[in-house]
Amino acid sequence: MGMAAPAAGSGKNPRPNVNITPLVDVALVVLIIFMVVAPMLTKTFSLSIPPDAKDDTPPPEQSDEPLVLTIDKAGTMRINREVVQPNELAAVIPDRLARAKHKVLHFDADDQLPYGQVVAAVDKCREAGAESIAIVTKKLPEP
Repeated sequence: MGMAAPAAGSGKNPRPNVNITPLVDVALVVLIIFMVVAPMLTKTFSLSIPPDAKDDTPPPEQSDEPLVLTIDKAGTMRINREVVQPNELAAVIPDRLARAKHKVLHFDADDQLPYGQVVAAVDKCREAGAESIAIVTKKLPEP
């Protein structure tokens, strides 16, 4: 009841051939379909860009030097060693704070000054826009 396999090369039964032409045809058609459809699948989004600013001036350069307001015994006010009149503080401090890297005004008053004069100077600094005022308690190093 067994089946005998024919001997190879006997010529009675030829080897079966698999026709792969239809398989290649289908693969090429699928490849062409993907090549046509792929560009249509790219994701897009809308973007609204703000118009160009009319004022193209760069922001002021920021300096690393701290902003220091010093009042000596005679009542002379200096901002970073530059003499400033008390009525000029409202104009000078906002400009200097805009250029300063750290937005802190360091305040150094002589110990012999009357308390009221020191408080008045601090008030003028606040009115001029100095939000953060640091009181200097140690002598600043000279450059």
